[in-house]
Amino acid sequence: MARMRNANSVRKMKPIILVLCEGETEECYVEFLKRRYRLPIKIVSKVVGQKINERLVSRILNELKLNASERIDCFLMYDADVPAVVKNIQSCKNAIALFSRPCLEVWFLAHSDCVSGTDFTTSDCMRKLKNVPAWKDYRKGFLTAVQQELLWQNRHTAAKNISNSPSKQSTFSMVGDFIEKLESVGKQI
Repeated sequence: MARMRNANSVRKMKPIILVLCEGETEECYVEFLKRRYRLPIKIVSKVVGQKINERLVSRILNELKLNASERIDCFLMYDADVPAVVKNIQSCKNAIALFSRPCLEVWFLAHSDCVSGTDFTTSDCMRKLKNVPAWKDYRKGFLTAVQQELLWQNRHTAAKNISNSPSKQSTFSMVGDFIEKLESVGKQI
């Protein structure tokens, strides 16, 4: 005999997380986080590139929605090295900016070293990152198993090792805010 379901039971849908990102490195890192947190994260990369704007973000959000009540949290993961792109992203009202200055690799570096208050160029950051044993063979758009484990184990340390708000021209990364959001969503499910 088949069991009858309670007609009033309502399934709670997982919130969808949309991440629009600049390039291969950001895409690779978000894909890694997606697997680790086991959350419904949709990644849009490279197609958007530096041409990001409010209209494009709205179009992608509307394409993803199945119904009007569905909640989609949208994040824009970009390097803060191009002022025009930063300005475009800051004007996007329906998305949360996740900037890193000079590049996402500064967030990776923060998993091993304190970088608060320093001022790096992208090449300085890459050189310093490659001096860390786990990152000596690093190449953009690819994370080894050792690098992934370092990123996972030290994700909270990284947030302490780097500023999360832009001030003058010093390094910062807002990726720690994204990690907090993923952990919060993971607890709700």
